[in-house]
Amino acid sequence: MSRAAQIKKRKNKFRKFTERRTRGCCRTQEDLSKENEKCKLIDYKFLEPLQKVVTGQGKLFSRKRSGYCAKCQKMVKLAVKRARYMGLMPYVG
Repeated sequence: MSRAAQIKKRKNKFRKFTERRTRGCCRTQEDLSKENEKCKLIDYKFLEPLQKVVTGQGKLFSRKRSGYCAKCQKMVKLAVKRARYMGLMPYVG
């Protein structure tokens, strides 16, 4: 394999994360007035948004893949833990 082909393959490897984003973070949106509304959606009772950031095996997607900022990713982590404790989500798929 030539050097150019190796570099191209390496670039394509990291591009897949940007294409698979499930949802943008509230802080990256243009309208910051809706920021609080979107952050309130991250709660253990709302299972649909939480299931989008969890793999089939029950693992959380990374910040790079989910597109959340650090603050929202921590809120998602806490919400998933609470949902698992309450029995709304499984620990292992």
